Parts: sequence; structure tokens; C-alpha cells
Amino acid sequence: MKTLNPETVKANYAERDRNGKVVFYVLLWKRKSITLEMFDDYWRNVHGPVCARLPGQYQYWQFHVAHNQGSIWPTLDGIDYSCPESDQFDGIAELTFATENDRQTWFNASGILMDDEYNIFSKAIGYNTSPGNSQTYVDGISTGYPNGELGIKKFHVMVKKADGVSTEAFRRYIKDSFAPAIVKSNFVLKFRLHLFEEVDNSRPDAPGVIHVEPPRNQYQAAFEIAFSDSLDMANFFVSDEYISTVQSQPQYIKQISTFPERTAYTFVYNGQMTLAGQRSSTVAELITNIGAINQLKKDIVSLMSGLFSLSNGKHDIKSEQSVLDDKVVSQTTDQNSNPLERLPGTASELVTRLFARGEAFDSEGFIEFFTDTPVYQFGNYAPCFTKAAIKQSVDAFFSQVSALYHEIKMMWEVGNVVFVEMDVIYWRKDGSVVTLPCCDIFRLEGNKFSELRIFMDANPVSNQTIPVPSTSSVLTISQGQRLTPPGVLKNYFSEHDEGRKRVATGFAPKWADVSSKWSLKI
Repeated sequence: MKTLNPETVKANYAERDRNGKVVFYVLLWKRKSITLEMFDDYWRNVHGPVCARLPGQYQYWQFHVAHNQGSIWPTLDGIDYSCPESDQFDGIAELTFATENDRQTWFNASGILMDDEYNIFSKAIGYNTSPGNSQTYVDGISTGYPNGELGIKKFHVMVKKADGVSTEAFRRYIKDSFAPAIVKSNFVLKFRLHLFEEVDNSRPDAPGVIHVEPPRNQYQAAFEIAFSDSLDMANFFVSDEYISTVQSQPQYIKQISTFPERTAYTFVYNGQMTLAGQRSSTVAELITNIGAINQLKKDIVSLMSGLFSLSNGKHDIKSEQSVLDDKVVSQTTDQNSNPLERLPGTASELVTRLFARGEAFDSEGFIEFFTDTPVYQFGNYAPCFTKAAIKQSVDAFFSQVSALYHEIKMMWEVGNVVFVEMDVIYWRKDGSVVTLPCCDIFRLEGNKFSELRIFMDANPVSNQTIPVPSTSSVLTISQGQRLTPPGVLKNYFSEHDEGRKRVATGFAPKWADVSSKWSLKI
């Protein structure tokens, strides 16, 4: 049997994963209504950097996978290699933690991700591993923090134990027999193993996203296996090391489903955000390919992480602070200065200008901020895919209220995406007022919005019998500290040149007409 010359065996980097003691391993199905390209793009450039900022993580990888088409893993009688369409997922998020307490810290902070799941996922099934049950046995891949294609043959293999075999016996076979035999082969470039606990089906479904998996559909293990090329992979499957496992496999394993890896991205590594985590994977790739080392300097990293204050129109870089600390990074601002004049031309200013169109009930001006192929969705209403449809939607909503105002509490830019957390005040037609919490996600293409998703329950606007407790408005920022000074939209109409011109030309905000306490000071 042919084997590799020992001099050609690659270095083993397996030890670099040892501090990730426990894992949260999530299988992800994309929404049927979006393309795979859109799923990949949003997951790695929008969702990923948000997740990277949550506390407790040691490592965070995204594995974008192809569907299981069979004919990869050699078949054995007694083992099922098929994969029904309902089990064909599109990605795996693997998060590692130094302790179970760190993982719980992340779970406690991860609620902010739930609202974003609906944008790209139809199903998300998370598996936990206990200490010692996630292990990298061998790793000859030089980089542990990939950002894109690796140029190797790499697979993620899901395993179900045989009926009638106890979990303990299955794990003993995998850890003590199967894994040690596999990693003896010099053809295996990487082998990383996970032994799963049962899925916690008490985790509630998010709107439109399934979190529950029946026991019969759950996996009990998964492993990541890689080869330098197709020839090494073929040689492995006829190697003495692999053949030594064949006779025992059907006794312990009933199903093997193999998913080829398309790309891999790293957002947290060794407890720190990577460049992809800070700036999105696309921006990280651009910086790396161009060699823009200035983008790695401390002042720019601090600026892009929000660790700065703005005073008299100048950036004042604050002391560095890890965004992975348990406390969310805070940002201070001069309460008396105009944020629109401080940040001219930024994505945040575009968001403020768009909100101003809404407060003036200017639907024509509102839609001019969108690309010709937009995605717009308000709450649970049907999404709009044209500017004309957006105009019809906002005009219909304007007809239901007398005025509205956006009290912005946090505005956060991540690459080409802006996240806004705020309260929206609505003046109903009968003169009553209701304040509702809201979170918006904007995506930019150039200087236009290609996507706006509004996450809120607007039912209390038209139904006064729905109670809205005073505690409904809750900031995700540590201790409720806001990142944006109050009155941004009021300042826009009374202090910003464009806002003052709009008022003078008949586009004053409707709240100035319905409330004597909200009169414009121009």
C-alpha cells in the first residue's frame, strides 16, 4: 500500500484549537426566497460581524457548504448515505468557548441575533458539546483563520448512531477506534471531531425560523476532514488505516451525510475579532489583497470599532477596549453638536435623511434613497421589491397616522450595513400617542439603500387595546447607555442646511403640526 514519505508530512497545528473547550455547532438552512449568493453575502458580511461582537467567544467560523450529493464517502452495507431535501443545509456556524460559562455568556447576549435570523435562515439547529468532546486531532492547514477558499478538498460529515447502540458505546467507538485510525493516515490533512449532546428543543422558534429538531433527525457526531487534493482523498479511502475501520462502522453508525465545504470565514480567533469580524469578510479581503496596512493601525481599528468620540468636528480616539469584553463598547458624543455636520456623507447621515422624508410624509423623496432593485420589509408585511411598491406601502401607512418621529438611540455602521435601534413615536388619528421600540437594518450599494428591514410590532398603532408597557423600550447597550445623542431628527430640521431648506419648501415634519411642544425652532 502506498504511503507518504515521512519527509512530506505537513506540520500539525492541532494544538492551536486546544483552548476552545466547548462548542456551539449550528446547522443553517437558507430561506427559500433568497439566492445562495445572497445568503452567502449577507451571512458573512452582515450577520457575521454582528455575531463577532458578542462576548465570550474564543473562535467563530462560518463554513459555507454545498449540498450532499452522495458518491463521496465509500458506501457500506447497513449505512445510509442518502440525504433528503429537507436535511440539505447550506452552512455551519461553529463557535468555540474556553468554558461553559463563556458559552452561557454568549447565549445570554445572543438575543440581538434572533431578529436577524429571519433575513436569511429558514432553520437553525444548534448542537452543544461538553468539555473534551470537540477535538482537533490533526491539522496540516497553515492558517487557522481562513477568509474564503482554501484550495483543498474539505468536507463536513454528519453522523447518526446506529439504533440500539447507547450514546456511550457510540462515543467510545468514535473516539477510541474510528478517530485514532483515521488520523494515522498521512493522506489526511485535517481531522476535527465533535460529539454532540441532544438538541435542546426548549429553544423557541424565532418568527419564520425553525429551532426544533425531532430526535429521529438529530445527529450524534460530526467531523471535519480535509485532503490536499483529490488524489490524496482517493488514496485515503483505500488506505490500510481507513479499511481497518470498515468492519466496525455499521455496528455503530447508521447514517453518514457528507457536505463539501465551499468557503470558510473566521470572525473571532484566539478570543479577538479578526479583520473580517471587524470590517466584514469582503472588506478584509480587499484590505489583504491590496496590502493596505494603514487599515490595520490602532487609530483606524478604534475608529471603525466605535471607540471614539466626536468633538468640534474632529475625531478624538479613545483608549482601546476589546469589543469582546462582557460590557458592550460605549461611545460618547458631544450632546450639543450636530451629528449630521460631524459625519457628512456617511451611511448614518443617509439613514437620518431617509427618516426625515418619512416624518414629512414625503414618499417620493423617501423612495429616491433606494436602488432600482430594492428589498423593503416592514414587520410581518409582505416585502416590496420595487420603488413603486415601497411608495405604495409607505403612503398606506402614512394614511393611518397623523405624524411620527424617530428617537434614535443607537446607530451602528458595519461595512455597508447600518443598524439602528430606536423608539418610534406615533400620533394616532384620534390624537392619542403611542411609542414603540424598533430596530432597522439598512444595506447600502454606493449611496443608495438596496435593502431596508424594519423589525417592530406596529399593531398597537391601529389597535389601542394592545398594551404597550413602559419597559418595552430596552437598549442592548450596556446599562442602557445610548450611543446617539437625543433629538437627532429635531436637529436635522432646525439646524442642518438640507433640513432647513426642506422645511422652507413645504416638507416640514408632520409632528410640528400636531404637537405644540414639538414646534420647530428655525
